[in-house]
Amino acid sequence: MDTITAKLHPGTRVGWLLLGFALGGFFDGIVLHQILQWHHLLSGLADPAGSDLRFQIMADGLFHLFMYVFAVAGTVLLVAARAAGGRAGTTTEILRLAFIGFGVWHLVDAIVFHWLLGLHRIKMNSDMPLAWDIGWLV
Repeated sequence: MDTITAKLHPGTRVGWLLLGFALGGFFDGIVLHQILQWHHLLSGLADPAGSDLRFQIMADGLFHLFMYVFAVAGTVLLVAARAAGGRAGTTTEILRLAFIGFGVWHLVDAIVFHWLLGLHRIKMNSDMPLAWDIGWLV
């Protein structure tokens, strides 16, 4: 079987999915939390925690640490798959898996953190937060 038609090692698939997931979280945290400052991870909490910027920044830092763990786990799986003789994957395969992981992060964030737990919304001070949430997903 040639290298193009050989199936990807499971570690390669999961590794790229985890890296995409982590990159989705980093993108969210860097763009929305730090650059645009539209929300923090726990912006939806009631006072006093909701208005304590130090607490919010600490929670964002823990969130980034959690995403870092996903990125390291993905990298370890990729290295282990290559060491086991698995092929690296084509650019198309790698991008497809990474973008799926990236999208899964945003779906988990919207469904769990925005809608089920109410921890934050994309744009906290909006009159139509659901529109911003859906627009971000699109």
